[in-house]
Amino acid sequence: MRFEINVLTGETSEHDDILPPEPTFEKLRSAKTEAIIEKAEALLIVGAPVSGGLHVALDDGSRADLTAMAATATAASTGAVSWPESYSRGWIAIENIRIPLVTPTAGLTLAASAGDYYAAIVQRRRDLKDLALAAEDAATLDAIDVSAGWPD
Repeated sequence: MRFEINVLTGETSEHDDILPPEPTFEKLRSAKTEAIIEKAEALLIVGAPVSGGLHVALDDGSRADLTAMAATATAASTGAVSWPESYSRGWIAIENIRIPLVTPTAGLTLAASAGDYYAAIVQRRRDLKDLALAAEDAATLDAIDVSAGWPD
């Protein structure tokens, strides 16, 4: 709908014949990129799946904590330090349930699994964004399936 005002007479008129302009290719590309980012963020919020239907948080702080735990597990695996009770009691999942880490190997396995899941999301996000940036027309951009290829 378009409204016009005659500046000389002050009369207004409505016109149904005007459609909104088609979005520019850059706006389409921006919308596709935003959809890619939103999909990745949704997966990161859910966390890395582990056994028993539990999830390990993937926010910056949680990944730093996993890195610290993995470093401790590495040192404990060589005998340089003992495996602390604070870790052996378990990693607390998003669901607020402990994931047992009885041994340093269990800690390393958990950290590696969560790290791999996080990296797979980041890599898929980058791949899709690269496809969007390389698209030369709306049809190619539209063919990019934002929902496919993410880690399970």
